[in-house]
Amino acid sequence: MGKYLATFRPLNLLFIALAQVVSAYFLDFSATAESLMESGIHWLILGTASSAAFGYWLNDHLDVKRDEINGIIRFAANSPSRLNYIHFLIFISISLYCGRMLGAWFFTLFVLTLFILFLYNKWLKDFMLIGNVVVSVLCFVSLYAVYKLIPDIDFLLMFYFSSLAGLVTLAREMVKDIEDIVGDRASGARTLPIELGQKGANIFIYIVLFFTLSFIIVSLFTQRDYLATPLQYVYYAYVVVFILIPLYWAAVNVRYAKENSEFALLSRLLKYVIFVGILSILFF
Repeated sequence: MGKYLATFRPLNLLFIALAQVVSAYFLDFSATAESLMESGIHWLILGTASSAAFGYWLNDHLDVKRDEINGIIRFAANSPSRLNYIHFLIFISISLYCGRMLGAWFFTLFVLTLFILFLYNKWLKDFMLIGNVVVSVLCFVSLYAVYKLIPDIDFLLMFYFSSLAGLVTLAREMVKDIEDIVGDRASGARTLPIELGQKGANIFIYIVLFFTLSFIIVSLFTQRDYLATPLQYVYYAYVVVFILIPLYWAAVNVRYAKENSEFALLSRLLKYVIFVGILSILFF
């Protein structure tokens, strides 16, 4: 049962839902619980979660041998293909129904998302940077879609938090490629660490993380107008302690990381940054 539930990546789905609901409520300064329900945010959350679950199940279904080489035994390794196909059908149906409930733009969004996730899991993730960028963009769009649903949300804040999620996800996906290099190489993939070597991939991640740090620092100056002075200082302290320092530590240490345990730690740290980044929305 544990491996079955793990296929859904429940923590990732929780992060997605939390990010969408807090941005919908706190970045729309006139939002109420009633207006939130009227906006249809629940359909967006359900549709996004179903699309993400489709991607996770498809990944495990197609990557059984690769995961085994990397020492990972997932539920899909021992489940009948028919069960996986039933789940695919359920996730696709839920996503498209949610899109239909929200309108043409969102229906198209979910159709494209499902198609891109299929292409990603079938081919794109095996190419240097392409797969990483695809996941990063999908992460960005999952938050930006909240702005399309609720136009009263402040655009600059929405763009900042969507971009932050996308950039940190990009770095984390590259770290995970280094973790999975043995299985990826055996399956013929051409990911970043395979093409550039581990040192080259480390430097690339270092650059992405320092760009992210610079982006956050510059954005802090534009956010000062949104917060009253006492709360502004608390927000700055929160960002420095819980986001900037961990990202700086990750950037410095990724340059010299060699062991899989080090990259696993960096991956968990970047997931933590995504979580505290979501929580920082509560200041607004």
